[in-house]
Parts: sequence; C-alpha cells; structure tokens
Amino acid sequence: MTVPMLFVPPVPEGDRGLILEVNGVSPEPRSRRWYVLTLEGDAFCLPATLWPWAMELDAMTRRRELRMPAVFAFRRVGGTVAVDMLSRA
Repeated sequence: MTVPMLFVPPVPEGDRGLILEVNGVSPEPRSRRWYVLTLEGDAFCLPATLWPWAMELDAMTRRRELRMPAVFAFRRVGGTVAVDMLSRA
C-alpha cells in the first residue's frame, strides 16, 4: 500500500493551507517516519520537519492532555510546513 505524503501547496498570504480533522498520529514500525491519521481513514506521511510535532502530539494524547479528533491547519512557511490547531473535540 502506498501512503501519500502530506503535501501543503504554496498558498497566498492569508490562506489557511490544508485543513485536516486528525484522529491521531502513528510512527512507522522500524522507521523514523510518522503519519497523520484522519477521521476518514486516510493516512498521510509527514515531512521530516513535522516529526517532532507528531511525537509531541502522540505524547500529549497518551498523557490525556489532548483529546482526538482535533482540527489542524497545515501551512507553508518558507521551506517548511507549520501547524496550527484550529479546534479539538
């Protein structure tokens, strides 16, 4: 099965970028790659710049500091992707 990469296109100033309702994050077994899982059952491979965010999100969920699902906006900032939480369950 091929898992699509999370792709955030370059967007004009003020655009929210890509908005996803996230149900969780998951590491790939025996790899350092992380995936974001959506409510629709889709999985997107995260770019390496978002792996620390995914690890922290996973830890917060395990500590019950954050309930899923939550809505996140992914946007381009320079050569990387930034993430903003828009709402949570």
